[in-house]
Amino acid sequence: MRKCNCLKVLILFFFCMLLGGCSEKVNTNVEMSFLACGDADVTVIQDQDHVILIDTGESVCRDSVISYLQKKRIQSIDLMILTHPDKDHIGNAVSIMKKWDVKKIVASSYRKGSSIESELFDYVSENQVDYEVLKKEMRVKIGKMDVLVKPPLIEYDSSNNSSLATWVIVDQVTTFFGADMKKKRIEELLRGDILKSDIVKLPYHGRYISNMKLLLERLDPKFVVITSNKKDEKTISMLDVPYELTTKNVVFEIDGKTFKRKR
Repeated sequence: MRKCNCLKVLILFFFCMLLGGCSEKVNTNVEMSFLACGDADVTVIQDQDHVILIDTGESVCRDSVISYLQKKRIQSIDLMILTHPDKDHIGNAVSIMKKWDVKKIVASSYRKGSSIESELFDYVSENQVDYEVLKKEMRVKIGKMDVLVKPPLIEYDSSNNSSLATWVIVDQVTTFFGADMKKKRIEELLRGDILKSDIVKLPYHGRYISNMKLLLERLDPKFVVITSNKKDEKTISMLDVPYELTTKNVVFEIDGKTFKRKR
């Protein structure tokens, strides 16, 4: 009887493998990863076939960023959003482009004149990368992700206030990325339409900004991410929802209806 059962198991296994029914189930959800990089921004958003990168972090965490992208077996990047040209946001852009095909870049119009920025422009020009300076609102759908990017409506005299505001919508779950916008840029956002957002990446690495509370009231988040390894107590006192600092990678899985923190 035992031999007979073993034979049945072998036959069942054979047909299961033949039909692909025993292969590992493919995750069809969206994964959103805020990578640990000190006071720097780098967020990887991916579904089964598509990848969006919002900012690239700073050179000090280059190896860990590259390693994470390799670990995720990323083949190419559909969209890279460079919110503004500070080194803690564009520091690894060229290194990433050297290893992965980046199909399109959208960026702030502000020019800082740094060596990192010059290196970026040189690489983009020499390799004919699709690079667009955003002058008006952009809406695009990439796989399961709907992306809304709003550039500033006026020219500011600082790179931080020139930050792009970004929303990524996965069906019923919305995430807001505040880049490094400060008081004047937040004031501009508050004068317009603001999508309520389940997850909010606080502007300016969570440092205190006087009108941050007004922005949070409009966004109405369920969870806040602070891209820093230290917290500002005045900012923390504004929060009435769970939050987490990027002392380690903060990763969410989004199924379109809800999101959950992956451990």
